[in-house]
Amino acid sequence: MSETSCFHCGEPVPPGVELSVEIDGEARPMCCSGCRAVATLIHESGLGRYYDFRDRLPERPEADRAGDYLAWDRDAVLDYHATAPGADRRSIVLVLENVHCAACAWLVNHYLSGFPGVAESRLDVGDGRLRLTFDPAATPLSQLAAALDRLGYPPHLDTPDSGVERDRNERHRMLRYLMVSALGMMQVMSYALAKYIGAFQGMDAQTEEFFRLISMLVAVPVALYAGQPFYRSALRHLMQRHLGIDVPVAAALLIALFSSVLITLFGEGEVYFDSVVMFLFFLLLGRFAVMVARQRSGAVHSALARALPDQARRVTDRGTETVGVVELAAGDRVLVGDGEVVPADGRVVEGRGRVDESLLSGESEPRGRVPGDAVLAGSLVAGGSLTVRIEAVGQATVISGIIELLSEARRRRPRLALLADRAAGIFIAVILASSVVAGVAWGLHDPSRVIPITLAMLVVACPCALALGTPTALAAATRSLAEQGVLTANPDALEALPDITHVMLDKTGTLTEPRMAIVDVRAAQPDRALAVAAALERASAHPIASAFRTHDDGRPVIDADSVAGAGVSAEIDGRRWWLGRADWVAGMAGHAIEVPAEGIWIALASHDPASIATFGIDSRLRRGARELVAGLEQAGIEVHLASGDRAVNVRRIAEQLGIEHAEAGMSPQDKLARVAELQAQGARVAMVGDGINDAPVLAGADIAIALAEGAAIARTQADLVATGRDLRPLVDLFRRAPKVRRVIRQNLTWALTYNISALPLAAVGLVPPWAAAIGMSASSLAVVLNAQRLGRRTVPARGAASMAAGETAPGAA
Repeated sequence: MSETSCFHCGEPVPPGVELSVEIDGEARPMCCSGCRAVATLIHESGLGRYYDFRDRLPERPEADRAGDYLAWDRDAVLDYHATAPGADRRSIVLVLENVHCAACAWLVNHYLSGFPGVAESRLDVGDGRLRLTFDPAATPLSQLAAALDRLGYPPHLDTPDSGVERDRNERHRMLRYLMVSALGMMQVMSYALAKYIGAFQGMDAQTEEFFRLISMLVAVPVALYAGQPFYRSALRHLMQRHLGIDVPVAAALLIALFSSVLITLFGEGEVYFDSVVMFLFFLLLGRFAVMVARQRSGAVHSALARALPDQARRVTDRGTETVGVVELAAGDRVLVGDGEVVPADGRVVEGRGRVDESLLSGESEPRGRVPGDAVLAGSLVAGGSLTVRIEAVGQATVISGIIELLSEARRRRPRLALLADRAAGIFIAVILASSVVAGVAWGLHDPSRVIPITLAMLVVACPCALALGTPTALAAATRSLAEQGVLTANPDALEALPDITHVMLDKTGTLTEPRMAIVDVRAAQPDRALAVAAALERASAHPIASAFRTHDDGRPVIDADSVAGAGVSAEIDGRRWWLGRADWVAGMAGHAIEVPAEGIWIALASHDPASIATFGIDSRLRRGARELVAGLEQAGIEVHLASGDRAVNVRRIAEQLGIEHAEAGMSPQDKLARVAELQAQGARVAMVGDGINDAPVLAGADIAIALAEGAAIARTQADLVATGRDLRPLVDLFRRAPKVRRVIRQNLTWALTYNISALPLAAVGLVPPWAAAIGMSASSLAVVLNAQRLGRRTVPARGAASMAAGETAPGAA
C-alpha cells in the first residue's frame, strides 16, 4: 500500500491531511478522523492481526451514529426482536453490512467478546447475520450497535425484508458475474474460432499474435471480475487452513489465465483464454442454479416472516389508534377487521368471525372464532370482526417459534453433508497432489501438455457435486414437506426415518383433538337443547364448556350461577334451567335422568320433563388418525398407543383405529421406560406427541415428532413438527423418507463415480480443458436436478408453506 493511501480503507489521503496511527511500531497514514478512530480502536483492543488476515479493504466509516441506536434499548424493541434465554440475558440477531471474509468474522467476534455481559457473538460470513447473546444491564444493545458501526459494520435489526433484500442482492450480483462471463465467452470464442479456422487455411504469425492479444485483453478482466466468488472463497478457506471446493477451481482459473498471459507476452505455445472464460461461464451457471435451489428452500421462512402486518389498531379509552406491531404488549386489545391479519397471539374478547390459519396450521377452511377462543399471529380474519386481547408478542408467538425452528434447521449441517464435506476435503488434497505429480511427469515427457492436463485435472474432478448432493436433496425435501405441513427441525431425521420399526402414539391431543366436543345428543328438540346449554355454559370455566361454544346463539341469560363440581343454572326464555352432572340436574329439576355408564355425559333439564336432554362429551379423533395408523401398519411399522388416560377411553380409541398394542394410565416415566425397552430389543422408535408430559419420551425416542399446537417444551425436543390439525401429512412423511435417502445416495454415488473416473482420464490427456469445464458443471447440475425431484408435491399443499409455494424463489450457493 502506498504512503499516500489510507492504511485502513485504502483511499487516497487528501493533501494537507497528516493523520496517522502507530501500528506494529510504524506510523500508518489515515485519510480522516473516522479511519483513525476505527484503526485506533482495533489496535488498542489488541486486534491488530485483523490487518494481516483481511482479504478486502473496508469502506470508509461514517460519522459516529450512536444516537441512531438508542431506540433499540426500549423494552418494546427487545421484547419483539430478542429472546430471553436467561433471567438476565437477551439473544438477538443483527444483520451487518460490509461483511466480506473470515477476517471480518474474527474481528467482530473477538471485539464484541471484550464487552461486559456479552456471552456469545457468532457471525455468519455467508449471510452477514450476527447472533448476539448479552446482558442489557451490563452493556445496552445501543452501545454494542454503535461499537459495530464505529468498527465499520453498521448493524440492522433482522426484519422479514432483510433476508429478501439480501437474497435479491445475491441474485443480482451473481447475474452480473454470469452476464459478464457469458459476454466474455462469446467474444473470446469468436476470436478462438477465427484462429482455429485460420490454422487450417493458413494464418500468418502476425495475425495469430493479434488474436492472442485481443483475446487476452478481453479474457483477463472478465476472469478477474467474474471469478471473484471463487477467488474470495478459496482465500477464506486457505486462511482457515481448510481445502474448500473452490481452492482447485481458483487454482485452475489463475494458472490457466496467467500462464496464457506469459505465453502471449514472452513465449510461444498454446494459450487457454477460451477455456478459462468457458469454464468460468459454466461454473457460474451451475452455481446460479444451485443458488436458486437454496433460496427456494428458504421461501417458507420468508413467507412466514412476512406474514405479520407492520401496524395494528390498538383499542384505547378514546377509540382506536394505529401503532407499530413492535409497540404492542401483552394485555393490549387490538381490533382486527375482515381481511386483516392478526398481529400477535391472543384471545378473542369481543366479536365473532372466521379465521384462516392455513399458513400456520394447514387448515384449508377458515374456523369460527367467538369470545374466549385463541387466535394466532399471522392468521387472517376471513369474515367478521374481532377484538383480541394480546397474550404474546414478538419472539414469544407461535409463528416466531416456527420461524426460529426453520432457521435453526437451515443452520444445522446434516450428518451426511458433514461426511461429504470431509470426503470433499480429502478428495481436493488428492486432486492437488495428483495434479502436481501429473504435471511433473508430463514435464519430463511432453512439456507442451503440462498446462492443459494440469488444468483439466484441477477442473474435471472438482468435488462440487459431492458437496452439493446431500444439502440440495434435503433442501428440496424439507421445503416440499413444509408445504404439506411438516417442518424439519433436524435434517438427519429424514435420512434416519426409513429405519424406524415402531411408532408410539400419544392419545389426548395427538390422536384426538385437544378440545372437548359433543359426540352424541339425546333430546326431543336437539337444536334448542344445544342453544340453551351453550347459553348456560357462558357462566362456566370448565373445559367442557368449550364444546358448546359454537352453538351459542346469544340468547339472554338471567341470574346465572355456577356450582363447582356439579354444573350451572340460569333463567333462560322465562324458565329455570340446570346443566351438569346428571344426578345433580335430576335432583334440582325433580326428574329421573339416566345416562350411559361409559363415557362423559352431562344432562340438561328445566321443571318440564319434556325438556330433558343428555349430551355425550368426548375428544374427537383428529382428521387423518385412521389413515396414519393404517399407513404405518401397511409400511410394516408396529404401532403402539401409550396414554395417561383411563383404560376405558384408551381401549375405545384403540378399537376405533385398530391398534393392537395399547396401554393406559402411563406416566411420562412409564412411556420413556417402554421406549427404552423396545430399543433394547433392537427396535428403532419414533414418538408422536404434543403435551408437556410427552417431552421426556420425545427426547428418548430415535425420532421425535411433535404437533405445533401442542406444548412448546414438546416442540423443543422434536426432530419434526406437524403444523396442522390433520395427521395425513405424517403418512406422506413416512412414505417419502425412503425416497429422500435414495436420492441422497444416488447423488453421492454419482458424484463419487464421476470424480474417481474423471481424474485418471484427465491425467492421461483424454479430457481437454473445455470438456473438463462442461463435465464439472454438468455433474453439479445433475445432482441438483435429481434433488429437485423431491420437491414435487404428492398431496395438495397445506401447512406452514402453502403461501410460499407460489413464490418466485431467490437463489444460492
